[in-house]
Amino acid sequence: MKGNNQIFSDVKEDRLKGYKKLLKKNEDVYKPKIDIAEAIVEAMEAQGYDVNVEQALAYMKSSIAAFERRYALDDRR
Repeated sequence: MKGNNQIFSDVKEDRLKGYKKLLKKNEDVYKPKIDIAEAIVEAMEAQGYDVNVEQALAYMKSSIAAFERRYALDDRR
């Protein structure tokens, strides 16, 4: 998160740029397991959603990034 002030912006477009930077920088860290993504797909299908493994992986990566952003925001105060 250091050096990525865009992710803490109040402007949505700037936050999106910050997320892209964060996801690119931590590409190796944000590697969810395929079997967990497949299980998420099954659970989503049970709820009536049509989701594929690629979308589940994207969801998992973005949830990690969102959690880290929220944690950093709460920790900064």
